[in-house]
Amino acid sequence: MANLTISDKIYNQLSAQIISGEIKPGQKLEEQDIANQFGVSRTPIREAFRLLHTSGLVESKAHRGVTVIELDIEQLGDMYEALQELEALCARLSAERMTAVERKQIERMHQQSKQAVEEEDVERFAELNDQLHSAIHQGSRNKTLLETIAKMRKRLTLYRQPWLFEKRNRLETSFSEHGELVDAILKGDKDKAFDAMRNHISNTSLGTIDYLMSQKP
Repeated sequence: MANLTISDKIYNQLSAQIISGEIKPGQKLEEQDIANQFGVSRTPIREAFRLLHTSGLVESKAHRGVTVIELDIEQLGDMYEALQELEALCARLSAERMTAVERKQIERMHQQSKQAVEEEDVERFAELNDQLHSAIHQGSRNKTLLETIAKMRKRLTLYRQPWLFEKRNRLETSFSEHGELVDAILKGDKDKAFDAMRNHISNTSLGTIDYLMSQKP
């Protein structure tokens, strides 16, 4: 995985605290306090704040500074609903269009992720999960789908962090769902591939939203 900058690491920790509810909606983030907490200058803190703002987790208001927003669960549900249909379509097309080599590649990725599950290596599983989905997207041979999904997954990056696999109890379940998906694509069963991917993304979204709702006061 790519090396993270200090700002990235601070962003990851702050975003995790916001999503988990440790940092509350409406809470003001003091630049100097956080710089002191992490033992850094204000410069990486400002960059981390910029990333949080881009992710839609904080807002800047006159006389209030940077404050945490209320997570929009309804909008998140809408985005996942659209994503599950788009990714399911990718899976259907991949079952038809993937080459033999590409099918072997996703089979190998899935086999590699089994070890990550057994070792409870969440970071490694999350990495292989992204690779598997990307390979299926590429296998669809549809550039419009690829571009649309890439934009949506970027907006959902915050809710695809590795630690959420643990919080949602999704590690083994996600592996099992991947198994059904990969098996369908290997067999060229486009309808089963569509249903497997749709079910997979649906379960992921439900797990994420249930977790977020459980953190609300």
